[in-house]
Amino acid sequence: MTRLLYTSYFLVLFTYAAAQDPDDLRSAAQLETLAVNTDQETENDQLVQFLQYLLRRPLPINRVGADHLLDLHLLTPQQLNSFVQYRELFGPFRSKYELQAIPFWDLETIRKILPYLSFTETGEVNKLTSKVISKGQHQVILRSSNTLEKAMGFESDSNGVRKYAGSPVRLFYRYTFQYKQQLWWGFTGDKDAGEQVGDFTSFHLFIRRKGLLKTLALGDFVLNIGQGLVHWQGLAFGKTSEVMGVYHQGNLLQPYRSGGEWNFHRGIAAQLQKEHWELTVFGSARKLTANTIRNGTLQEGFSSISENGYHRTKGELADRNSLLQKSYGAVLQYLTGRFRAGVSAVAYNFSLPSLPEDKPYNRYAIRGRNWYNSGIHYTYTYRNIFLFGEGAVCKNGFGILQGMVMSIHHKVDLSIVYRNIQPGYQSLYGKSFTENSSVTNETGWYTALRLVPWPGWQVQAYADYFRFPWLRFKADSPGSGQEYFLQVGWIKRKKWDIYLRYRSTGKQENISGNYLNEPVPKLQANLRWHAERIVNQRLELSSRLDQVWYSRAGEQQSGTSVFVDGRYQLPKPTLVVSARIQYFKTGGYDSRIYSYERDLLYSFSIPAFYDKGFRYYCQVQGKPARIGRRLHVKLQWWLRWSQTKFGESHTIGSGGDEIRGNKKSEWKFQIMMTW
Repeated sequence: MTRLLYTSYFLVLFTYAAAQDPDDLRSAAQLETLAVNTDQETENDQLVQFLQYLLRRPLPINRVGADHLLDLHLLTPQQLNSFVQYRELFGPFRSKYELQAIPFWDLETIRKILPYLSFTETGEVNKLTSKVISKGQHQVILRSSNTLEKAMGFESDSNGVRKYAGSPVRLFYRYTFQYKQQLWWGFTGDKDAGEQVGDFTSFHLFIRRKGLLKTLALGDFVLNIGQGLVHWQGLAFGKTSEVMGVYHQGNLLQPYRSGGEWNFHRGIAAQLQKEHWELTVFGSARKLTANTIRNGTLQEGFSSISENGYHRTKGELADRNSLLQKSYGAVLQYLTGRFRAGVSAVAYNFSLPSLPEDKPYNRYAIRGRNWYNSGIHYTYTYRNIFLFGEGAVCKNGFGILQGMVMSIHHKVDLSIVYRNIQPGYQSLYGKSFTENSSVTNETGWYTALRLVPWPGWQVQAYADYFRFPWLRFKADSPGSGQEYFLQVGWIKRKKWDIYLRYRSTGKQENISGNYLNEPVPKLQANLRWHAERIVNQRLELSSRLDQVWYSRAGEQQSGTSVFVDGRYQLPKPTLVVSARIQYFKTGGYDSRIYSYERDLLYSFSIPAFYDKGFRYYCQVQGKPARIGRRLHVKLQWWLRWSQTKFGESHTIGSGGDEIRGNKKSEWKFQIMMTW
């Protein structure tokens, strides 16, 4: 088998690629699935920020709370509860080898979480005084990127006027301060290509302490309630290759430090805690970019809220900050070790009435100047069974989600999720375990199984059956669908990591051209083989083959993609060099293939490949170097070049982003100072 795998590598070229975090393969799969479901790359780097901080300043294992471990997104609910109960029963941990005695903790879990835990006693929690500034961590990030080929939006017309107001350079900057898991402050700025400098700025101050006032947030923050039926603004994944990851994990209140311009609140929030009771209240007022409906110069309402954050053209600039949204709400929770329950209510007020397009699928959409969502949620652990659920209501309907994760055997895990969300239920910031990208108009059953038949082997599978009671965008009738997933993986002594994955999904979609749109079955199947090999401490190699099949109303497409990459660390100078070469060929956009690329720290690249061409990138990363004796400033830098080349007669993109040519080239540069 080893000889066969080596032969597979040398059938194609191999180059070098750098990992962004210790658990890169798992994160890549989840972020890739998120891009497939939303058709866009995420800008939410909250999890990466949290993990990178812990690599420098790990959590003290004997004092860390369950909430902080929850933020790691590495532990199942059973594993988290087992950890807390084990520490309460047997006292402080003395060695990392003791983790093997915790129920439900396998060697793979321990390997993933060890880099973020410290077994050194650091004393009691320090009070928040002026001295924490000298003990905390400051970090400054400056990032710039640009596409070399000029898009149509940057070319002047016959009158010398360009469609885009700003330059093609994209800029990002961020300053953050953090003291342990108690104090955060900072600001963020972002300018997209085509925008003017200063388009988006963000500020946060976040305090977490012991006592009655547990948490205080000023500026920008996010709220994660229950299982996302009412409200969820943090990073959350639906159906992924981690088939047991059906439970939404995340602290209820968190500071917002990312560059996205939509999914957060701006105002004040506080958490009060007394024994087992916790109360969270918040108020927010912020201006949003909305597609306004005008009668001459008079604004009559808005049809939708823009989530992409672009302010480049005349129309986009006119809609910028055109809508004032006020939000307020409260969450009351009862918290114990095995049982947690809460009630929540969130209300919204708009400065303009919501007037969605007069389309049949918009019959139940949010309308008017006011909206609300309220719900109840709970979790309960009994031995090897973890139960969770949420029920929510709004003006026009209700939604229910109930799930279970159970360890049948130390080698077998089972998860089941049922959801029933009426077409009339609408949630402005909802993000739950659903097939739809929005939390509405869906019922379904999800069942998953994870097996560990032999050491190093793992089999994961799920089946999801869903139904849409009402019309959807691009589907002018109620419908149903199903999705199947199977993955077989093999890991050998941190040297090999190989998996074979198959995924099939089917549901209805309109076929246009007739007098009436007719929904017809749309079927898609994906097959993937992926292998990673750690050759030595300096060199890592990986390879992947993707195959996709697509069909709808007699139209059939197929696609293939193959890439090879690796990682090489130079001893002197201390550099990490990375690159990838990829070939792709598909029948069109419907058979596109997504591939996660390792990028600059805190930046994501998950392009969609379609038609025929090649893609490569090369990245150089400088290891941390001290540049100051007194401040002990550490400097890191990244430089990245990428290019996609299609066939000879080709255009890339559409509208103002259209490039007349067959290639697209991009450079990125980032420096990071930490002290």
